[in-house]
Amino acid sequence: MDTVTRFDLAKVPLREVNTALHAPHLTGEFVIENPAGTHNVAVGMNADVKVTVDGHVGYYAAGMNQRASITIDGNAGTGVAENMMSGTVWVKGNASQSAGAHRPRRAADD
Repeated sequence: MDTVTRFDLAKVPLREVNTALHAPHLTGEFVIENPAGTHNVAVGMNADVKVTVDGHVGYYAAGMNQRASITIDGNAGTGVAENMMSGTVWVKGNASQSAGAHRPRRAADD
């Protein structure tokens, strides 16, 4: 049985959280609590994992996603899911402008 790893942004710096989410061979499920409008939450994900952000995020949350399933249980600022290659991002609240902007062209698109 997989356990859920929790990060509390009221106690742990964002850089430490994002570094943990970039670990080689990452597996499991993750919850990020108390984002309080923090920018760049759960960016650059490149693993087949589930991430839930419990609250509102600022700019560019879940940007550059590859393979992860990211749920933001709150509102998201400008550029949420920007430059996403694959995976999913679901904002349960409101998303600001430029949501999902700029998906780069791939060879498969030709």
